[in-house]
Amino acid sequence: MSRVFWDAMMFIYLLENHPVFADPVREVLARSRKRNDVLLTSYLSLAEALVGTPPGSPKADVLRSAIPKMGFGFVAFDGDAVEPFRRLRTDFGLRPPDSMHLACAAAVKTDLFLTNDSQLLKKQIHVPGIQFIASFINPPL
Repeated sequence: MSRVFWDAMMFIYLLENHPVFADPVREVLARSRKRNDVLLTSYLSLAEALVGTPPGSPKADVLRSAIPKMGFGFVAFDGDAVEPFRRLRTDFGLRPPDSMHLACAAAVKTDLFLTNDSQLLKKQIHVPGIQFIASFINPPL
């Protein structure tokens, strides 16, 4: 059992049934469930999934309920995320959304942060509080 944190795009691929990435995301979700992993994401992931969806629309309601129904807990950006966020922005020049996701993951001591962000993966950064940052394509699960 591991603490696995998903980046926002993984939800978007899954919820929009992306032709290339939806199946690999489903596979990762199935493996995580089988292992009884603790599944985490930030509220920013929900906000990003809702971009372009009219408030109060049926699609927005489905999106709001889909992530928790998949078994994910939401992590808030709070005081424990401030220092990791500062460090990621200052030392690595990461974009604010990437820094927020990673800072939330670090604040709750994540074993594995999964993403498809090639820019983030290329940087090969170490974030205290996150053991591994990896692509969801062939993750170390």
